[in-house]
Amino acid sequence: MDFTDIFKNNITVHTLIESMSEGVIFINKQAEILLVNKMANQLFGYQNNELIGQKIELLIPNSFKEKHKTHLSNYFSAPKIRPMGHANSILSGLKKDGSVFSLEISLSFINTDQELLGVAFITDISARVKAENELKIRNIELDAFAHTIAHELHSQLNSTIGFSQIILNNKNLSEEKRNSFLEMIVSSGFKMDSIVREMLLFSSLKKDEIRKTQLPMKEIVREAIRRIPESKKNTADIVIPTAFEPSIGHGPWIEEVWYNYICNSIKYGGSPPKIEIGSSQTKNGYSKFWVKDNGKGLDKRQCEIIFVDPQQLGDGVIKGHGLGLSIVKRIVKKLDGYVEVESIPNNGSIFSFYLPRSANNSL
Repeated sequence: MDFTDIFKNNITVHTLIESMSEGVIFINKQAEILLVNKMANQLFGYQNNELIGQKIELLIPNSFKEKHKTHLSNYFSAPKIRPMGHANSILSGLKKDGSVFSLEISLSFINTDQELLGVAFITDISARVKAENELKIRNIELDAFAHTIAHELHSQLNSTIGFSQIILNNKNLSEEKRNSFLEMIVSSGFKMDSIVREMLLFSSLKKDEIRKTQLPMKEIVREAIRRIPESKKNTADIVIPTAFEPSIGHGPWIEEVWYNYICNSIKYGGSPPKIEIGSSQTKNGYSKFWVKDNGKGLDKRQCEIIFVDPQQLGDGVIKGHGLGLSIVKRIVKKLDGYVEVESIPNNGSIFSFYLPRSANNSL
């Protein structure tokens, strides 16, 4: 009678292992699978008895197969109960369909009358790993967000205080100079008001549930442009299309997206800034909306991190980008869309966002 028969004839042990929430796999020194429970078959996508007699390497991604053979040999030479892998490592399993998933494995062993057997207790941790990765990204973005808020507010406050002191302390200022300094103070006030708006919006994104509706995009764009101080937008040539592709979302949030994109395009556009706004239909049921500028552009690395970790962009690029783009990404993601930047150094940039054309196309 082999091990499998002994196992199945012991009804209590059989029932216990089959009812476990973890996958359980028994193997011998030759790395042959002797027994698997129902959960192990489900985890790896196999039917009953499909894995029996197969090598355990069948369940291991190709990049880890050779290393695993060494680990297996070492384990059988000195077996003990322990977790598999290192504290900071994430193990991977290979499913029947070829997909790879993250898992945790605890190792144990059984000494039978015939041979020494290894036992692996397997847990799928894909959801946890995904959540941890998303949390890491959010923390990076939050750090960038907080850093940029402090930097922007400090800069605008310094400007306001500095020009106010000049006006107060210098009674011989010409009316032209005085008015120029007052305009700068007002401009700083607008900027701080915008930062406070964005902070409040950032906070509301975490808790507010909104009802998505068809967006009157042309009106939203015009309202976003209306909020930009005259001294800034008068320097730019802004081209708006006569019509936009349809999409669903939340108007006030999308206004904030346009406001940030357009402000950045004015700030980082050419001299003078030439800005083109537009939209197009995509093949995946989304509408693409974009703001194109004639600025110095971004390189490939900057494009990859500008929405994630703008602090790494360097002086002259982060200022004015970090706060707004962190919010833009969150807004669009919460509306079941996504963001993108296309750019070539010295050839301008296109900042875009994608929204579902209808409720049926939401992620």
